[in-house]
Amino acid sequence: MNRRSFLSLAAALPALSALGQTAGGTDFAKLPVGGMDKKLAPAFAAAGYGYLELFITAEIVPGKEDDVFAKNLAALKALPLPTTFLNGFITGDIPMVGPDAQPDKVEKWVRTAFPRARQLGVGVVTVGSGGSRRCPKGFEPAKAREQFSKVLGRIAPIARDNGIRLTIENLNTAETNLCTSIAESVEVITAAGPDVFLTADLYHMMRDNDPAEELRKAQGRLIHCHVAEKEVRSAPGTKGDDFRPHLRVLREMGYAGAFSFECGWAKSVSPDKAIAAFRQQLATL
Repeated sequence: MNRRSFLSLAAALPALSALGQTAGGTDFAKLPVGGMDKKLAPAFAAAGYGYLELFITAEIVPGKEDDVFAKNLAALKALPLPTTFLNGFITGDIPMVGPDAQPDKVEKWVRTAFPRARQLGVGVVTVGSGGSRRCPKGFEPAKAREQFSKVLGRIAPIARDNGIRLTIENLNTAETNLCTSIAESVEVITAAGPDVFLTADLYHMMRDNDPAEELRKAQGRLIHCHVAEKEVRSAPGTKGDDFRPHLRVLREMGYAGAFSFECGWAKSVSPDKAIAAFRQQLATL
């Protein structure tokens, strides 16, 4: 992501705009780090995390009435960290691809979800949704990629109008069968148009042995990253996984986004130890 793109992202994320910046530009070792467990928000805040990334389906609840969301909104705003990223996106019973794809329902979903996300102060929404985007058996994968691109292109302007940047993330082949590599994900977002970006999930890359160098294919479209260790999706510092091959490529690309820990938490690794282990890798490239 270039400097112009980063400044645009920072404008959409006022809670993060002061993080990761020095007088000379972006300090890679100090880029924002966030967590994905709201129960750990006090521990995250104490350890120096900058934000929370939570799930649309659980917190924004697009399928439920406004009063349900209002209660969630009040609870989230009372937490010691802002929720400035969301993922998960949509339930598996609303398919985005295949013979039963329901793009109209997807649009209806986001016309509720994105205005609610704006109320929360969200700047980036990542489309994971492995079930919704799974290509059914016997359906042509190229057609499924085309459908996915079209629905993303259709909803991206709605995201933009709500101050949100829309991304997709690469998942691994145990979770879905569409956009399971950086290259395929870049193909889809490129076809979707200039308002769709990429969240690179380093855990999924490592699970499927997608080389770190593949990140270069996302130059100019990569605005966010998810991080977890490979074996059991643990927090950085649990098993000692080395993320530096990926981090080195990201630094060389001029990456200036954020890193969210999408992981489980072992009793032996607290949020402060995890962020210290990760920042040590950021600083020793």
